[in-house]
Amino acid sequence: MKYQTKIYGHRGASEYAAENTMKAFHMAYDMGADGVEFDIQVTRDGYLVVTHDEWINRVSDGTGCVKDYDLEELRKFKFNKLHPEQEDSAIPLLEEVLEQLRERCNQDKREFLFNIELKNNVFPYDGMEEKVLQIVKEKNVLENTLFSSFSHASMLKIRELESAARVAFLYCDGIMNVEDYAQRYNVNTVHPAWYLMDRNASFEALRQREIEINIWTVNGGKEIRRFCDMGVNGIITNKPDLGSEIRDDK
Repeated sequence: MKYQTKIYGHRGASEYAAENTMKAFHMAYDMGADGVEFDIQVTRDGYLVVTHDEWINRVSDGTGCVKDYDLEELRKFKFNKLHPEQEDSAIPLLEEVLEQLRERCNQDKREFLFNIELKNNVFPYDGMEEKVLQIVKEKNVLENTLFSSFSHASMLKIRELESAARVAFLYCDGIMNVEDYAQRYNVNTVHPAWYLMDRNASFEALRQREIEINIWTVNGGKEIRRFCDMGVNGIITNKPDLGSEIRDDK
């Protein structure tokens, strides 16, 4: 019998491949993950690209902000700074990630989930919500997509634009009575940092309100099993192979 908890590859299989690259996403898929979590930023010429930081310094051989580059310019950098052994490391477009993984799912007759995090809490990219919804609908994966952001206003805008969209509030601290907060805005999914789940009163209050809980970022086997035993809905991990093994080993 499997655990019911879903395993998401955090920026793909980012323990083993350059984060937020196609190799990392395909690796997470091959490792048996239920889905992948990844981040989007907006280029100067309006493309949605998949990378976590607003600045490219940490993950690439370039410097500066994503928003200050055109797509063609960003494609010239290698996004393998954390895994220099990985040659194929171009920054992917949102549509490329969705299209390639959807194609594999169709071939394998397998369900796969996408957690798209909008990185708009530092730079409030104008029109980001409309653009991401358009691409998700064009690729026919809305039912398999969960949108999340630290910008909770952005999540409410997503839902205003598309009532069928599923959204989640990301948070790491600073929210008191998160169950009341989520319910006030009619949001039924939250993404807390893993350490907040040690506050059992909060966990139980969320479960009583039937609010789904996906936690980030959990990489130790002992912790993954503990959270599966608690019954969280999803675990976001850099090690989807370990998560998948534990998920299947109840």
